[in-house]
Amino acid sequence: MILPRVLHIATSFPSNPSDISGPFIHKLVRAEKKLGLSCAVLTPAGTKPVLWPGDYRVYRYRYAPWSLQRFSSRTGGIPAALDRSPWLIALVPLFLSGMAVCLLRMAGDYDVIHAHWSICGAAAALTRHLHRLPVITTLHGTDHHKGMGGGPYGWLHGRAVSGSRFLAGVSRAIVSETVSRFGLMEDKVFFIPNGVSESFFSVRRSFAPGKKVKFLFAGSLIELKGVDCLLKAFAGTESTENWHLGIVGDGPERTRLEAMAVSLGIGPNVTFSGAIVPDGMPELMAEHDVLVLPSYREGRPSVVLEAMAAAMPVVATDIPGTRELVQNGRTGWLFPPGNETILADILTSILAGEKDLRAAGTAGRKWMVENELTWAETAERYRELYFRAVR
Repeated sequence: MILPRVLHIATSFPSNPSDISGPFIHKLVRAEKKLGLSCAVLTPAGTKPVLWPGDYRVYRYRYAPWSLQRFSSRTGGIPAALDRSPWLIALVPLFLSGMAVCLLRMAGDYDVIHAHWSICGAAAALTRHLHRLPVITTLHGTDHHKGMGGGPYGWLHGRAVSGSRFLAGVSRAIVSETVSRFGLMEDKVFFIPNGVSESFFSVRRSFAPGKKVKFLFAGSLIELKGVDCLLKAFAGTESTENWHLGIVGDGPERTRLEAMAVSLGIGPNVTFSGAIVPDGMPELMAEHDVLVLPSYREGRPSVVLEAMAAAMPVVATDIPGTRELVQNGRTGWLFPPGNETILADILTSILAGEKDLRAAGTAGRKWMVENELTWAETAERYRELYFRAVR
């Protein structure tokens, strides 16, 4: 059996082992290589040349002078880069045309194109009459939410949906909303969740009665993540003695959030650690007791999957991306987005010892095992889809 040769296209891809830009694509490619697939990645260059990784081909195309190539090198990706520097919108045509030209140059060496995010799917679909390869587009969350609106991004999203042979959604909500919105047959859109590394399943955890509860937030410090709501909720617990909050990640909101923690009187209880190496997440989760994710919108957050694999109970907003992961009252607790009062009640209950953290963490890990949510399983599902696309 001849295995399909796969060209992955992504707007974000790590530049080194410590980079947090799209690490899940690197993990997927590594898992696909273990299955014998020949893979390469096409991604935009950052602000300096990069040769990493060395065990498979990654082509980083230029679209502007080095100092201006900021779309893939900032926390939060393209949307965050445009928010911080709106003038970068002038580079979007160069960004897309550079991607399309390189795609056409490389297409002859591959059998299928796997585009990540709908903007890449659009570039592959709009040039399909030239490269003549089947396109699979994975919708990861932010692209789906932006694409459901109007404007230029909505148009690009529509081209990706209509021009792809198959679509994959990382959450069931993305799949159902895409099928409904675009009137697609269900055999064109597949639910293929991201996996987690096996190391998370090896985390050992203990919950000692009466000890300080260590909460963790991990993610980009952007407005969408709702960290300000989290800080206000902790201030609303009216306790500063038996808890600590570790905030891991970086972004444009960091300075404001640090000042907010101080002004709320909880500064000594909150630590801003900045971004960490992705491979350091299992150890970080082993050092904390509860993951809190107060996002206003998510696709299918990898950090929640990782926490559940690490037997870590999760407190998260009741939105589609997390609702299908966190079983309220069993593997964690959900609260309405932006509702700091209800979140404070949940946190107060945890601090009072009224929530069984051990049982919630154990149930979460069990659910992950039952659903085989590993990168090896994700790669296997994509391999089957590649065969279908080539046929």
